[in-house]
Amino acid sequence: MHVIATAGHVDHGKSSLVQALTGIDPDRLEEEKRRGLTIDLGFASVRLPSGREVGIVDVPGHERFIKNMLAGVGAITVALFVVAANEGWKPQSQEHLDILDLLGVSSAVVAVTKADLVDDETLEIAVDEVREHIAGTALAGAAIVPVSSVTRSGLGELLAELERVIEAAPPAEDRGRPRLWIDRVFTMKGAGTVVTGTLIDGGLRPDYEVEVLPGGRRARIRGIQSHGQALGEIGPGNRAALNLVGIEPEALERGQVLTRPGLWRASRACLAVIRILPQLTHDVTERGAFKLYVGSAERAARVRWLSPPPEPGLSGLALITFAQTLVLDWHDHVVLRDSGRLETLGGGIVLEPHPRRLDGSSDAGSLNDRAERRLGVTDRSGYFRTVLDEEGVLAAAEVPVRTGLPEAAAQAAGGLWFASTVFSERAFARASEVMTAELRAHQRDHPLEAGMPRPLVKTAVGLDARPFDELVDELARRGVVVADAAVLRTPDFTPALGGRETEELVGVLRAAGAAPPTLTELGAQFDPALIRGLVRSGVLIAVSQELVYLSDTITEIRRLVSDRIATTGPFTVAQFRDAVGASRKYVVPLLEYLDRIGFTLRQGDLRVLGPTAGPPGRAEKPGRGESGGLGTGEPSGALR
Repeated sequence: MHVIATAGHVDHGKSSLVQALTGIDPDRLEEEKRRGLTIDLGFASVRLPSGREVGIVDVPGHERFIKNMLAGVGAITVALFVVAANEGWKPQSQEHLDILDLLGVSSAVVAVTKADLVDDETLEIAVDEVREHIAGTALAGAAIVPVSSVTRSGLGELLAELERVIEAAPPAEDRGRPRLWIDRVFTMKGAGTVVTGTLIDGGLRPDYEVEVLPGGRRARIRGIQSHGQALGEIGPGNRAALNLVGIEPEALERGQVLTRPGLWRASRACLAVIRILPQLTHDVTERGAFKLYVGSAERAARVRWLSPPPEPGLSGLALITFAQTLVLDWHDHVVLRDSGRLETLGGGIVLEPHPRRLDGSSDAGSLNDRAERRLGVTDRSGYFRTVLDEEGVLAAAEVPVRTGLPEAAAQAAGGLWFASTVFSERAFARASEVMTAELRAHQRDHPLEAGMPRPLVKTAVGLDARPFDELVDELARRGVVVADAAVLRTPDFTPALGGRETEELVGVLRAAGAAPPTLTELGAQFDPALIRGLVRSGVLIAVSQELVYLSDTITEIRRLVSDRIATTGPFTVAQFRDAVGASRKYVVPLLEYLDRIGFTLRQGDLRVLGPTAGPPGRAEKPGRGESGGLGTGEPSGALR
């Protein structure tokens, strides 16, 4: 469906024409009726010759209320442009035409009103004047229909032309991301909070949870009406009135967007291409008080031109920042006004609604290049690829919010997709190269370690935790890296754990038995990296932060414990101390280690066999990560 909005100079008969077509007076305010002047938006619906009913938004024509006019035409697709035959083209005729042209509204019909007040020659001159003014604009070629709201002449032809235009216009796009630009908020007795607006980009249903942006307030749709009819659902391109539950009218205002939660994010800046109107008589600068208009929203804005400001009639790239956030989409049409001069400067399209890492100190040249890359993008798939190529890595859930492209369509458009992350081909290749280079450098500098600790690799690659883990998983699947719980290494790397120093360390620990030197003492005599490597390989077992044992020593201690319990039953710490021949400095950490791995179980002051020990008296095999055989006088397999 489509929504029609009027446009044209004040007192040219827009509201009277709407009333003649629909039977509804769109001037709803008492002040409007008293003054005979449209001040704010008015709403009606008209039944076309086919029986189709469409909504009409009637806008004010006075220059003082241009912001209300912009709120009415910001989301519409069809215009009913009005010029009075007895007055001809006027200043607001031109400004309203400029605005429609900047917004890209090309589906239109022009009504030359008050035809009953002029003779045929004057009417013909008025029609020719309109045709001359709309030439070269988005309205060029629009049908021009002389009408009279008093005699009702031409109304039938006007309705027929409106239907023809609506049928020829592209259907409203349903992208599953509804945006209702709120243009009216009120309370209805017995219903509560009601908002109205033009719905675009997706549909809504009663009982949907909705989110209002900016602000993020949540509510629920109790009911939906369009043209006074209650509906079970409503699609894009329609006027809608929503009865909301869970939110007060004071929390809502014109210019906000009502949508489904999580589908949109408000932005404080955008990159845009802005076309300056050719009739401007002064230079355009960055100084001044600017207002940006999109949908039904008006925002104070700052404009930073990314190259010399464009001359009248030309376009320029700009970074536009807003005093209050806006809900923007790629290729949204915007209008820029100078609020100090009270004039429309120009308008254009949004090239990037969520520019990242952009601030006042950002280099204008790089921003200009960034914007220029988007100028040639013609579809959302291309826009997604452009953003992905620049960002390198995106959270999969961010893709629809950032680009407006559903995840399934984005996957078809390109990139390497994992559970929660998407990489560009170039970013994935670069991260892989960096990771393997860092691993090889670490392995060269630390040949005794089992690999490079994961946190160090993550820092070197420069990724957040989840993208890093998914990158590692994929590289491990491809055989590029070997991923252990704590370290990463290349497949061709084997820690250099053999040699004379290893033999000396093993000899020291074998001689010490159950009372080895502390790690501090060992570290003064042997390379700490060697000790860490032997622990990772299972040759040594870290019992506590200060004690490591040969794995075969732990195996012997486990066998001793099992045999002792099988022979004399549970034992105390003191009995264990006597059995192993070591002081409490050693036996307490040993028992706590055995408790921790489930080999023993503490019951009061006694130890019994735990769930991992097996039947009492059974010869114990080394546990996971432990190795035996040192009693044979040969180093363990990991040291060969």
